[in-house]
This record gives sequence, structure tokens and C-alpha cells, in this order.
Amino acid sequence: MIDFATVFAWFVIAVLFFVAVIIIIALGSLPKKIAMKRNHPQVDAINAASWIGLACGGIGWPIAFVWAFLHAGNVGHPPKENDQ
Repeated sequence: MIDFATVFAWFVIAVLFFVAVIIIIALGSLPKKIAMKRNHPQVDAINAASWIGLACGGIGWPIAFVWAFLHAGNVGHPPKENDQ
């Protein structure tokens, strides 16, 4: 027989699962948002490293997070005509 405590327990589990998914999505997209805000030239690579890092147990996520703050200058962009 299903009683109130069982229904309430399943409700709490569902809410906690939903909150965990929201937190994981927020953490996974955080390095990309930081890199985009800082005009990092390797935004896509940082985004991929962030999600792959989270999928591998969170080991690589801090690397992507730090990488989002490091700016490598004009890497990957052709030099401007007036640059010498």
C-alpha cells in the first residue's frame, strides 16, 4: 500500500534529482560563459573540455575553468595588416 510518506519520499527524490541536473548544467556551461565574456579565442575548445571533464567524473572541469581565464593573445587569428 502506498502511504503519504512513500509519496513524499519520491517527491523529495525527484526534486533533488532535478536540482542536481540544473547544477550540473550550470557548472558545465560556466567555463564557456567566462571564456565568451573575456573574448577568448578558444571558446569552443573550452566548452568541449568542460563537458568532457564533467562526463569523466569532474577531473577535467577545473582545467577548463582555469583555461577560460587564461588569454593566449591572438592565437588562431591571422595578424592584422598594421601589426608587425
